[in-house]
Amino acid sequence: MTTNLLSSRQPILDKIVFFCAVIRFGSFREASIQQGISPAAGSRWVKELEEAMSVELIKRSTRQLIATQAGQLLYERFSPLLPDIHSLCEEVQNLAEEQRGEIKLSSTPLFARQYLTKIVAEYIEMHPQVNFKIFIEAGEFDPLSIDFAFRASASYDGEPEQDSLLVRKRLLREPLYLCASPQYLAHHGMPENPNELGQHRCLYARTLVGGNRWCFERDGETEIATIQDTLECDNSEMLLDLALENAGIAYLPHSLVSKQIQDGELQHIMQDYQCASFDIDLFFRPRTPMPERCLGFKQYLYQRVEEICAAHSPS
Repeated sequence: MTTNLLSSRQPILDKIVFFCAVIRFGSFREASIQQGISPAAGSRWVKELEEAMSVELIKRSTRQLIATQAGQLLYERFSPLLPDIHSLCEEVQNLAEEQRGEIKLSSTPLFARQYLTKIVAEYIEMHPQVNFKIFIEAGEFDPLSIDFAFRASASYDGEPEQDSLLVRKRLLREPLYLCASPQYLAHHGMPENPNELGQHRCLYARTLVGGNRWCFERDGETEIATIQDTLECDNSEMLLDLALENAGIAYLPHSLVSKQIQDGELQHIMQDYQCASFDIDLFFRPRTPMPERCLGFKQYLYQRVEEICAAHSPS
């Protein structure tokens, strides 16, 4: 006899949504973070879902999680419904006159500190019924569980963008500076051109500059320098600290290093070359209609980033 699960008192839909997140991420921990519950509660939810459906959904081992045939069927049939379910809930919420509900953000550490902290604080003061969940991460994100993602990259004008199902909007662009401490340069010498960078210790964030191949331009010609794989870190503020501690030459955004250069703690080098630019892009799902809280935040975000960026721009 088949049980009518939707008529039961159990929050069955929440558990199916969580189960789909587990399969998508391949991890109870990651799914729990995205869904805002503890891993223990998430594990219990899946067990209760299996009991309610009288079928095993996941094969568990110490190394991996594998969906059973029943689990794979549930995931493949239910996952495509999630965007429509979210959209329906948002349309109903949009009938409220006041902005309310949760906005989920994923941001790189530097953009969060320089821009997002201030903008979010201002927004929740203006809209107390809106709450935020913010994930500070430099790498990939799950577009189904995030409303807006902020990602950094380095590029030149004319560089093709990767294909994406997400809407991509450039929020800001500023120059990258090649810099090192005076003590490092006194001990190791001053590089005069990109080729000489191969003889130096170089510090970089792969998520920012793409790897150990740095691009420079002078007199209309582009030069690629392959740097030593000395130190890679996905946090540009830590790279700044390392440069200040004489660890090597860093390739960092102007707004992050301008004060240190002005104070003489760092020296801007190879100024006759044009470096790549530091870009922050906003990614979001195309939704019609977009929830009122997200639409309002997006418009305010554009305005405030432009204002804050103008204050940071080099003279």
